Amino acid sequence: MKDLLILLGKRVQKLRAAKGWSQEEFAHVAGFHRTYIGQIERGEKNIGFSNLVKLAGVLDVTLSDLLMRLEEGGPPQSNRAPRARKQHDSRVDLLAIQRLVKRLEHQRAEMDRTIRLLGEVTSQPKVD
Repeated sequence: MKDLLILLGKRVQKLRAAKGWSQEEFAHVAGFHRTYIGQIERGEKNIGFSNLVKLAGVLDVTLSDLLMRLEEGGPPQSNRAPRARKQHDSRVDLLAIQRLVKRLEHQRAEMDRTIRLLGEVTSQPKVD
């Protein structure tokens, strides 16, 4: 099992590097922490299925392509014709924007809560 995790990690690393992404950039686009990506690429993490699907999508490969021939240690053989790759794939940009919107919504909710609490603390009951 450990050998397969290492082979998977090397494949993820190779696909990430082919896109020209650092681990940090890749982690940001995929919605993971950079150290988690490093652990995956070193074969230290037994990655969950949903995270595996997410990584395949961000790397623009099918799940079957990502895992194909992993036991043999060879490169995946895809029947799909290779797509021309842009520096910043629009699908990846859309994912990054969606994550940013979620993060900003969370920050806005926290700011509203803080403002409300500060308002409650600073409001003094009126003495007649």
